[in-house]
Amino acid sequence: MKFFREIFRLIKQLVFLPKNIGNFLFGTFYYDVFLAKSKKQYSGSLSLKKRTVIFLIFPEAGITNSHLRTLKYFIKNNYSPIVISNLPLIESDRSEILKNCCSLIERKNFGYDFGGYRDAILHLSNKIKKFDNLLLINDSTWFPILQDNAFINFINNSNLDFIGATSHYGFERLKLPSKRENLPKTINFNSDNRNFHYASYALSFSKKILNDSNFYKFWKTLRLSGAKNVIVRRGEIGLTQFIIRNKNYSHGSFIDSEKLEATLKEFSRERLLKICHEVIVENKSLRIFKEKFFTDLENSSKNEIISFLIIIVSRQIIVFSLLKFLIEELRFPFIKKMLLKLDKDSAKKTYNIIKSLDEEIFEEINSEIKANKELRKFIITN
Repeated sequence: MKFFREIFRLIKQLVFLPKNIGNFLFGTFYYDVFLAKSKKQYSGSLSLKKRTVIFLIFPEAGITNSHLRTLKYFIKNNYSPIVISNLPLIESDRSEILKNCCSLIERKNFGYDFGGYRDAILHLSNKIKKFDNLLLINDSTWFPILQDNAFINFINNSNLDFIGATSHYGFERLKLPSKRENLPKTINFNSDNRNFHYASYALSFSKKILNDSNFYKFWKTLRLSGAKNVIVRRGEIGLTQFIIRNKNYSHGSFIDSEKLEATLKEFSRERLLKICHEVIVENKSLRIFKEKFFTDLENSSKNEIISFLIIIVSRQIIVFSLLKFLIEELRFPFIKKMLLKLDKDSAKKTYNIIKSLDEEIFEEINSEIKANKELRKFIITN
């Protein structure tokens, strides 16, 4: 059976090879010349301000209360929202969105979030040079899940030109130690890693970047694709590397992974043990490593526990690994929806975190989970 599956997979790859090559090489041309013709633009009820957020949505189940809460949160914080929907909206949903934005663009889901961000930025054109701040946000997370403005305050007070909520691939990727005594004493963080990038679900740009004509050029010439991994490389990684290569721009993230080890050292051993039990692990090899480590967890030293946590973070994204810790200790206001789709353990831990939120926010997210079979498949909702 395995032999026939492999043969079928190979045949399928060969059949789609011409399309995939064309997509890889000519995706932007294909979108701009053909797919963009179906794009629809609508004017909203709000006016454009110097602080603008581009909110990219993929509303498979229609517009939800969490979409509207995100928009109202930004309006309350003096941002003017531009909404990009990578799916067509029904009239009632469109009407609700237009009450809470400056403009709405409905487009084909080509290029994923970066395709949508690109359409919005090209739509704004030279207007972006008048902005003091531009945010890119997508609905792959629930945001905000806390009642404070920690993320917005960080943007306003940090003086950084480019900010992500989190970054990926900054830690040196080490082999999983087979013995406790082989746990690393420290793990290096380096933003020079060729795959290092700030995650596209929440990005902020300063006026300095927005006034750079090369910023607009990046988006204009961005090579779109229908392949997710290609868009991650050209979009997330490409944009981050564009910023880093320009030595005039400062950059950083709300969750500073480089300082994670120092932050963990501030906590007691007892608190670190609790964090260990809250860790979410999606990777099979990491699960095996975790199980081995947990066999003697209570006898682990504080430094061993910290090494264990850093290894986990170095091999999977921090918003999966240490979500509860990030929310409780660092006021992280995002929850990735994908966590509910990974496996039973990840979904259970994530849902318990959701249940601990403010009652109104919990009820809002819970109703969304109940209405979406992909989000609820591993959990029994209240």
